[in-house]
Amino acid sequence: MKLRIAGCLIGICLLGCEPKTPGGKMAGENSKGGAQAHEHDAPKSLPDAVKILAKHIETINKAFNEKKPEDAHDSLHDFGHVLEATPALAKDLSDEKKAAIKKSVDELLACYNALDETLHGGPEIPFSQIEERLAAAMTDLKSSIE
Repeated sequence: MKLRIAGCLIGICLLGCEPKTPGGKMAGENSKGGAQAHEHDAPKSLPDAVKILAKHIETINKAFNEKKPEDAHDSLHDFGHVLEATPALAKDLSDEKKAAIKKSVDELLACYNALDETLHGGPEIPFSQIEERLAAAMTDLKSSIE
């Protein structure tokens, strides 16, 4: 199970992202940071992670509900990166809270994977099912850090 989760997290890092060059710019980015730039939100705390995840969920929900899932593509990938960083932000919390955060992150990751597969030609799952799961997992995550 741990290997599968680790594999998913590694996959998140690789999906849809362009590597940075030594100068800090994204590969293919023009000197003015044009449209090819693709930066990830890096949470600095658990509340920050929750805020960033909520912002991405809002974008994802809007795009999928408007039947324009491709509009959520970048936000979905950034969502995955924030999810990857979230458990490490819980290092100073009790084991009980860490476990609750991990459970929420795992569920959000499962939702991410389902939506990402849809965007990349995988089986379509009714978005209403994913939307409910996203909302429930975010509610659990928020309550875990309070």
